[in-house]
Amino acid sequence: MMITTIKRKSIARSIMGISIVVLLAGCAADSKSNTGTDQPDTQQQEDVNKPSKNASTEGNTGTTIPVKEENTKLIKEIYELSKEGKVPGADFVSGVDLIDEVHASWGEPDKAVGAGDPYEAYSPGAGRGSFAFGIGRGEVIYDVRSFGSSEGSKVQFNQISLADITQTLGSPSETRTNGNDDILVYKVGEYELKFVGPYDKQVLHHISVYSPKAAAPMGGK
Repeated sequence: MMITTIKRKSIARSIMGISIVVLLAGCAADSKSNTGTDQPDTQQQEDVNKPSKNASTEGNTGTTIPVKEENTKLIKEIYELSKEGKVPGADFVSGVDLIDEVHASWGEPDKAVGAGDPYEAYSPGAGRGSFAFGIGRGEVIYDVRSFGSSEGSKVQFNQISLADITQTLGSPSETRTNGNDDILVYKVGEYELKFVGPYDKQVLHHISVYSPKAAAPMGGK
């Protein structure tokens, strides 16, 4: 009778032990299964939170601000006059006229800038704005610059963004930097039309109609 009781207890313990092993194995299997499903969920969440390149591009395209009509008009006027070597508000031709012609028409300059590569600055009044002339060999003007006008109803240059210019005229022939300035360069016939503005503000500061031929040193081509 004692032996039968012991055997029954042993069998019960064995069954209990087997049940525990099965239960632990099941838990381990569930743990592996959860680990496997957690990883794709985490990865999917990262992908959702990561900005889409396509969405970014579409966003930039969608936020393009149309150019104001008056800005477009002035930009096109600047471009057309540059074909003649001129800027709005001045009749002097870059690469052709002498600085003496400016003196005869506008008098003495407000100030001369630079000794080795002189520029003369003028503010002739009558709402024409401010200008500077680069003087090369033979007293020929090789650079005519305009800083725009702040008088009357004329568009001020700082109301024109560099983006306005590229939207109106297309991509520049070349983009340069000088100190803190960005320079959009458009090749117009024999001239370089330059739109110059600080890179941190991206608005127009001044324009330049530059004659590489007249700017070349003595003996240069």
